[in-house]
Amino acid sequence: MGHGLGVSGGRTVYWRWLGLALATLAALAIAGTARAEFGRLIVAQGEAQVERRGLVIPVRATFTLLDGDRVRTLAGAKAYIELTGSLSGGRAVLTQSTTLDVHELAAGQTRSPLTLAFGAVRASLQRFLGGVPFVSTATATVGIKGTDFIVYVKREVATEFIGVEGLIECVSRSRPDYSIRIGHRQWGEIVEGEKPKPPIHVPDDQWEGALREFSYPGQ
Repeated sequence: MGHGLGVSGGRTVYWRWLGLALATLAALAIAGTARAEFGRLIVAQGEAQVERRGLVIPVRATFTLLDGDRVRTLAGAKAYIELTGSLSGGRAVLTQSTTLDVHELAAGQTRSPLTLAFGAVRASLQRFLGGVPFVSTATATVGIKGTDFIVYVKREVATEFIGVEGLIECVSRSRPDYSIRIGHRQWGEIVEGEKPKPPIHVPDDQWEGALREFSYPGQ
């Protein structure tokens, strides 16, 4: 006599699977209750994960981001965020091994829409945020006077910046009197406890490499 599951066993497995799927969908619905939409995550290469109120959700295609989500791109991944809500029209590029928290820009809010814990992100905006920094890291904040820039966090005590278009103002979180302004095709750095050095021009090979790495769809 065979030892297969048979009809009864197969139905048991099916109902267990269906119950688990419904429980997961219910947990996602609860986790997203009353939270503003931030944007749409598009994974172009590899895999990303979204952490939402204790849940870790794997993403290999597209996923709607909500206020307070944490996005992680795994090794070898590349992903895009199309911003919606109050920042509609903006976009961002995330390279591999990047951890980024997202926050919808609400009235009276002073926290940054993007908080970069580690890795690298390029952001382009359609609107001016005024006095609210658009990107924050552990060591610096980025106020925008332009629209397109790249931010790197490679080590805990420093943040690097490249200006793509316009002008950005980068300020030390621990020493607000330490700041640096970075324009088109300039590189600068905020290091914890150190006065920033003047920005430098990005050489051709590094400039072209950065634009390739952080290219948007269609570029």
